[in-house]
Amino acid sequence: MRDNHRSMALHDRIESVGARGSTRKLAASVSGKVVADIAAVGWPEGVVLGSENELLEKYHVSRAVFREAVRLLEHQGVARMRRGPGGGLVVTAPTVESVFDATMVYLLFVGAGLEEVLEARLILEEAAAELAAERLTEEGIDRLRELVERERDGEPINPRDVHDLIAAVAANPALELFVELLTRVALVYSPDAPDAYRDLASEVCGAHSKIVESIIGGEGGQAAGRMRRHLQAEADFIEKYMPMHPRLEAVFTGSPGPSKLAENVARRLFTGVMTDGWVIGRPLGSEPELMAKFGVSRAILREAARVLEHHQIAAMRRGPGGGLFVTEPGLDATSEAMAIYLDRRGIEPAHLFEVRSIVEMAVLGRVIRRRDDDVATTLNKVHAAELAAPLESFPVTGHDFHIVLANLSGNRVLALFTDVLVRLSRSHGAMPADAAGPLPTAEVIDVHERIIDAIIAGDVDLARHRMRHHLTALTRWVR
Repeated sequence: MRDNHRSMALHDRIESVGARGSTRKLAASVSGKVVADIAAVGWPEGVVLGSENELLEKYHVSRAVFREAVRLLEHQGVARMRRGPGGGLVVTAPTVESVFDATMVYLLFVGAGLEEVLEARLILEEAAAELAAERLTEEGIDRLRELVERERDGEPINPRDVHDLIAAVAANPALELFVELLTRVALVYSPDAPDAYRDLASEVCGAHSKIVESIIGGEGGQAAGRMRRHLQAEADFIEKYMPMHPRLEAVFTGSPGPSKLAENVARRLFTGVMTDGWVIGRPLGSEPELMAKFGVSRAILREAARVLEHHQIAAMRRGPGGGLFVTEPGLDATSEAMAIYLDRRGIEPAHLFEVRSIVEMAVLGRVIRRRDDDVATTLNKVHAAELAAPLESFPVTGHDFHIVLANLSGNRVLALFTDVLVRLSRSHGAMPADAAGPLPTAEVIDVHERIIDAIIAGDVDLARHRMRHHLTALTRWVR
């Protein structure tokens, strides 16, 4: 029963994303149903869900709409169509690449700076190091020792592998995903300075050894402190040698085979949108013009357009005066990609709220440091809106407080993660059978007011205490 509830919630999240045009909406709805069906049977990789004709009959759509839905599923890494005898729609494993693409597009659109990325990474990896020390298993000890020894012996390993492994040992899929995402995002700004990297190698290796030593010794606070110093040093290095522009070639690189050409075209179009300042509504060209410009077939161009539409970078308009036009990205593609990936990883409410606590504690500190009359006015308006909200809309309205706080923090990476975590928390918000009762709206409004009072008073410890207890209480009303 729990799996059915989860798959239904996943479908509802994805279907709600599809409100961007009728064909797109129908295709997105179908892809959402397919994802929910896959989730309901436990993501059986390699299993054929059915032939094209069988699935057309099952989902009651045209061949054109179904194939559009399949392209979305393939881009998300959920399933792929296999041709020939025994072919059909085959279940695949969602990868972090699709989540990275969505995250990177959104952060570039809102203009998030490298310093925001590095600050968010430090916050999450410091927490990961502390949690790893608490949750370390004997297998984790072996893996950490083996990786550090290989690095010490001069093997050509990616130095970020140590960080990813520490996040994995922390045993929270959401935290692990965010750490890996921020690693990849930081690489988009990575310096092209191989000599400097070689000079830094021994220092990085030493820092990794000390962090792992603290984790294995169960010294969580020490591990967190060593991680912080290490990442601060790495941030100083990146900022010193940072390239003039982000490496946009790192985006849209996940699909092998024929899709690669379409993703190359999508990347070139995306680069043009970025270079020109992301002018919403600007025409990129008609279908014939773009086919000629990139030397590709209509099928390849349309597949590239699907990638851009999925990420809300651009949309194709049909008819006279039509073509590909720049659009405004929202959080839909990012939230959808994270929902699919984390559902595949078996995300639980406790995972979501643990990461929410990490992120929102950092948000609180930033908001208090930045507080002024405008911050106080904004927070009081949110509280007034909560008091005036109808009871049936409160599950949404009550979460708005957390999103507004994150936006006031001034770190757009933390704001993005908060928004996504709130959306995912809300999607798990149907009350389980053993819940303590209906959501205590009055109690939530009251604790929000007390958090606001502590923020305006500049009392960091009291604000954190109230927020932590508030988030802990909310876990009783999610499944």
